[in-house]
Amino acid sequence: MDINEEDLRATNTATVELWDGHLDLTVPLSIELGRTKLTAAAILALETHAIVQLARSTGEGVDVLADGQRLARGEIVMSEDRTGIRINEITEPSSR
Repeated sequence: MDINEEDLRATNTATVELWDGHLDLTVPLSIELGRTKLTAAAILALETHAIVQLARSTGEGVDVLADGQRLARGEIVMSEDRTGIRINEITEPSSR
């Protein structure tokens, strides 16, 4: 089932409204590009310029985590000399 952009925007707006009583909270925000598991030996064997493969492909985007919980999904963007995240979807509270 495809959701058009207008429906997605309405869903995101409704999800943000659910946060109304918590908007003054300060929480750690992190952007997760991907994850992997390595043994301690493999980590200690990493050298400069080593490539660590992540369990996510390049087109899958990034997760925006608030205090370890996925809050949104987005994509990496460049603006002048800065790197940022464009939010594409706000996660429903029931799927966190």
